[in-house]
Amino acid sequence: MTMTSKGQVTLPAEFRRAIGAVPGDRLSLLVGEDGRATLAKDIDDLSSLQVIARRARAAGATREADGDPIGDYLVAEDERTKSPR
Repeated sequence: MTMTSKGQVTLPAEFRRAIGAVPGDRLSLLVGEDGRATLAKDIDDLSSLQVIARRARAAGATREADGDPIGDYLVAEDERTKSPR
């Protein structure tokens, strides 16, 4: 990608397809301490929670009185997706 004098870039079609982005979608650009940037499609909070719950159930999490399987799943996902420093 090349940035214009106005600071604009065009996202390649294969990237837009991969994240399911369409005109009007909001995107977030997050910059880590190492200077690396991550671009992601924003989703609303309810959709985000629904996705998290579906993934947790698919990973075998169930609602149990003595534990927090959804919380355990979220911690494991956070560890799994952390970038090496």
